[in-house]
Formats: sequence, C-alpha cells, structure tokens
Amino acid sequence: MRAKGILAKERGQILIIFALALPILVLFSAVAIDVGMIYGTKAKLSAAVDAACLTGMKNLSQGQATATTLATHIFNANYGPNPPAPTVSYPTDAYGNQQVKVTATATVKPFFMAYIPQYATFNVSDTAIATRGKLVMSIVLDRSGSMKTDGGGSALQSAVPSFIKNFSNTADEVAMISFASNATVDFPMNYNFTTNISNKVAALNFTGGTFGTGAGSNANPDPAKGPPLSLAQQQNDSVTAQPGQNLTRVVVYFTDGLMNTIQDTFNCPSAVLINYGGYDVSSSDTTTTPDFFDPSSGTDWGSISTSGSSKGALPYDSTPHYCKDASNKYVTTFYSQGNSKQQSFLQSYVTAEAQYRAIQTAAALRTESPIPTYIYTIGLGTGVNTATQKFLGQLANDPAYPATYNSSQPAGLFLYVPDCPSTTCTNELNTAFQTIASKILLRLTL
Repeated sequence: MRAKGILAKERGQILIIFALALPILVLFSAVAIDVGMIYGTKAKLSAAVDAACLTGMKNLSQGQATATTLATHIFNANYGPNPPAPTVSYPTDAYGNQQVKVTATATVKPFFMAYIPQYATFNVSDTAIATRGKLVMSIVLDRSGSMKTDGGGSALQSAVPSFIKNFSNTADEVAMISFASNATVDFPMNYNFTTNISNKVAALNFTGGTFGTGAGSNANPDPAKGPPLSLAQQQNDSVTAQPGQNLTRVVVYFTDGLMNTIQDTFNCPSAVLINYGGYDVSSSDTTTTPDFFDPSSGTDWGSISTSGSSKGALPYDSTPHYCKDASNKYVTTFYSQGNSKQQSFLQSYVTAEAQYRAIQTAAALRTESPIPTYIYTIGLGTGVNTATQKFLGQLANDPAYPATYNSSQPAGLFLYVPDCPSTTCTNELNTAFQTIASKILLRLTL
C-alpha cells in the first residue's frame, strides 16, 4: 500500500511539471515558427532586391525612368504575391561611377508573437547596390570597297547606332576608327558619342582595300593615320584610370574580309609614310604585286614599276615618283616583322605580314598593365572564310578556338555573320553587336 501511494504522488508531480513546462514549449515553438517566417521573408526580399538592382543597371542606358520600371517589375516577379514597393535610386561612387541602389521593406505579421503587442509586426529591410564601371571603348570598322556588294555597308550603318545606345553618354567614353586603304580616327575618345558616331557611320564611303592591321612590334607611326588597331590602342590609352577606379577597356573590331594592307615609313630619300597592299590573294600567289596608297586619303598611287631603271621599286606619290634609299638605289623590299628579314613586294607576303602585326598588336592590348583590353571581333559575309574566321578568333583570343587561345590573357569573342548579302544580313549583324553589348555590360556591372 505504501508503494502505491508513492507512485501516485510521483504521477501528480509529473503532471504539475508538464503543466508548468507546456507554455514554455509552446512559446519556443511559436518563436521558431515566427522567426523562420521572418528569415524566409528576408531571403525572398534579398533575392528580389538583388535581381531588381541588376536589371536596373543593365537597362540604365534606356534612361532612369525605364530602368526603374523594369527593376520594379523584376522585383515583384522575384518576391511573389503582395510585394512591398521598392525604392530605386541612382547615386555615384567616389570615382563618379554610376550606381543603382534598390531598397525595400517588407512587413511580417507573426502568428504567435502577435499576441504580444510590441511584436505584432516586424519590418524586414534589405538594400542592394550595383556599381557600373566606366567603359573606355574603341570601335574599329571596315569601310573597304567590298562592303558595297556584300550588304555589309547598310547592315553596319544600322547595327552600330543601336549598339552604342547600350552605353552611357555621360559615364562612358567611346571612339570610332574606320579603315579601307587608309585608317582614320572618325570620332576621338570622348563622352556624348551616340549622335556623333551615328552620324559618322551614316557618312562612311565604302571603297578601297583592307588596311585593318596594327603596328605590331613597331611604334604607331602616326596618331592620325597609323594602323587602325594601334589607333584604337592609342585612343583607349588616352583615358587614365584613377587609383581604385573600376574601368574596363574594350576594342570592337568589324570586317568583311582578311586584312591585306600594311604601313611602313620609307626613306625616299626623306621619310615617307606609305600604305601598301590592297589585294585578296592566296598564300601561294607569287606574282601579284601590291598597290601603294596615300595614308592620309587612301588615294591609290598604283603598283610597282615593271619597266625601266625603276623596275620593282615602290611609288610614293601620284606622279609617280619611285623610292630610292640613301645609297640612291630603288627600294624593292620591305622589312617583315614576322620573318625578321627583308622581303620583296608580293601581295602574299604583305597579307601574311598584316596578320602577324595585327596579332602582335592585339596581344599588346590584352597585356597592358594595369588594365588590359578585351577584344571582340565580328566577321561578315563569304569573304570571311574558314581561315579568316580562325584568324579573327585568334585576334579576339576566343576560347572557342583552342589552338590559339591564351588562357593567361583576357578572353574575348568572335562572331560570324554568314548570310550577307541577304534579307537577314542586317538582323544578323544587329544580333552580333547586341551579343557583344551584353558581354560588355556584364563586365561593367559588379
């Protein structure tokens, strides 16, 4: 009987302990549920704010009003039902880089904690800031004669204005260089480029050869009429990055064929800058000689003399006068950087040299310190055959061309626009330029 009594007393104590502990257990359960709901809202809010911030930045070139509208739409889509209203603003950082700032506050009503008046609601806030670095970009455009017949001219005049509208007239700086038998800086590196470059592209006259190379291991011989890739490097380098500034350098290179013209200074007997080349030939061609061009205007001076005492010599003006060196001998060779020797004026040698100098200049652009350059290339039409596509892939350091890709240098992109001339040519070129724009904008936004 005594043992039963003891057990009965113990059962009574357990009930009392359980009764006392139950409210605490319920409270902890309630807190866990409510806190979980608060953290879930915080995570949802954070994802929505981040997505809105990136969307606003990517669409900032369309104006702040449009960027705000699109950012709000993306915020609502990511948040889900009953989203709070985000606040979108556009500050700048200490270096003048454009920022997009998105802030939002969501109100959470807990299930259990709401019985305590001071915990009836919780406000959960989050903020995201995207910084858009400054873009310094040179656009290098082919205006050679073949652009008239393959649809490249009209396609280019449509695609480039749409392309540059992706970037900021007030935050970015852009230059335009064009080339045919000569190269020109059509719009020097500057702000407020959209209208200026659009007008320059509309006024392009498509005629002449394809002087699309760089100076290679030589210094740029002339800041106004040197090789176009070297002019692009010079334009990009004219903008100095401030310490700690987020700045991206880009060259976009467009052509409808393989470059076939180079430039050198000859002593005739005084120094004369001469462009020469102008013909598309196979590497096995051993008969075609190049034409010689005025580097300022692209005027064709004709080919080498084939008769008389100046046979094999180069002309250096429209008369023509033929070049003699300091020893009073006619100049019949040029120095090849690729082969490290003098070579005769044959178009096959000139074309190979143009490629070599371009590749050397592109490598120099990509390895500049402290800010390297990203190179994007576009090839248009049937003139860009398989070999030329590989060359343009190498020029861009495109990973899709593993035989020439250098992983220690910035990776670019080559895009081929095959259907020119055709009704789809302009649309395809627009798509290529917009693809490059999306790559550049992604790099600009952190």
